[in-house]
Amino acid sequence: MSYRTFLDSAGKRWEVWLVTPAAAERRRVDRRASAAGSESYEGALERRHTPERRRGYFRRSVAVASEYSNGWLCFESEGEKRRLAPVPPDWEEAGPDRLSSWLQAARRVVKCGP
Repeated sequence: MSYRTFLDSAGKRWEVWLVTPAAAERRRVDRRASAAGSESYEGALERRHTPERRRGYFRRSVAVASEYSNGWLCFESEGEKRRLAPVPPDWEEAGPDRLSSWLQAARRVVKCGP
């Protein structure tokens, strides 16, 4: 994962990094699910010997809007977060002026929850 920091035209410090949905979706798979129908499974994949510790079964929803399906840049500063998609090519080498212009084009993220 690439990570950058820069100062915008007002001197505010921003962090920016690449987010890819594939990384977020890795935890969607329930590793305790049996591989029914798999000839090579035969119990070999389940190595845990303790009972299930989760209090209830749930799946984390990581569905993303189609415009973000190929990833996005996340811009974050004190009290503010923005997303930019599609990811500009060579964003990792871009200077502060270019990053600032992409920041202006990025959509604000409204935080939900506590």
